[in-house]
Amino acid sequence: MKALFTLFLIITLLCVSGQMLTAETWVENFNEDNLDNWKGHGERNWHTWQVHDGKLNFQYNKPLGPLIFLYRAIISFTGFPLQEKQLRVKLTILETLNTRVGIFIGQFENQRTYKFYHNNRWLNDFLQVPDGIPNRKPDVVYDDLKEIEIVFDNGHFELLSEQKLILEFREPNLPHIDYIGIISYTDQKRFANILVDNFTISGPNVPAHGSLNVRSKGKAAVLWGELKQH
Repeated sequence: MKALFTLFLIITLLCVSGQMLTAETWVENFNEDNLDNWKGHGERNWHTWQVHDGKLNFQYNKPLGPLIFLYRAIISFTGFPLQEKQLRVKLTILETLNTRVGIFIGQFENQRTYKFYHNNRWLNDFLQVPDGIPNRKPDVVYDDLKEIEIVFDNGHFELLSEQKLILEFREPNLPHIDYIGIISYTDQKRFANILVDNFTISGPNVPAHGSLNVRSKGKAAVLWGELKQH
């Protein structure tokens, strides 16, 4: 009996390893001179996304007047169609000023998404779900992550940073993912700035794209208005 259990365990590990080996990675290291794989949402004249020197920079320059609102900016990834039951998404945080930045991940049509920021010192952002569906996100305090990594597996979420597990939970209302991207919030500050790099997506159905070993120089800036709107 023990031998059979050992054999079963070995076969299971080999199957898991095989799935990992077949998973590909899409790398957005922002070394192109455009943001063709991204779509901007909620365009305003007070903020810009731009690619410069192999990194993605975002700035808020708010108009004169009272600063009484929370300001949000989103770009969603459109490089290939998503309908994934297993997915790993990672973003490197280089700089933040007067804002927080993170990854959103979920479903587009029913607007069910989780937002994982580089810190949760501000108001606890919540899952956008229809009435009657509870928010299952654990209340875990963390501060200023240099790397955000989200692992999704059939409704199970893990948030990691530099291979350290920060939190995990299960959301049965999200059996698959079709909507991911980068999100930012800021409040009563006239100016805010973000610098990020290396947005990577891995999974069994993810096409291979780009390389973290390639860096270009002297890249032109790409402003918010040039983002694909589709």
